[in-house]
Amino acid sequence: MQAVRLRVIPEEGGVLHFSRLPVIPGRPVEVIILSDELSSECRQSLAALQNDASYAFLTDPAEDLYTLDDLKERYD
Repeated sequence: MQAVRLRVIPEEGGVLHFSRLPVIPGRPVEVIILSDELSSECRQSLAALQNDASYAFLTDPAEDLYTLDDLKERYD
C-alpha cells in the first residue's frame, strides 16, 4: 500500500475534488480525513466520555501502573 498525503481546503458543504491521483481506476482506495478542528458530534462524544462514571477509576492515583521512578531515562 502506498500513502499519498494531500492538504486541501474543502469547498462549501465539505466537498473535496481530486484529480490525477496515482491510483488505478476502478480499484478501491482508503481515504482518511484528519482535521485540526473537532466536529460538534466529536466534542459531544468526548465530553460524554470525560464525565462517564465507568472511566472514573482513571483519575485514581492508585490505578497508575507506572511512576517516574520506573523510567530508565528521563527526557526533560
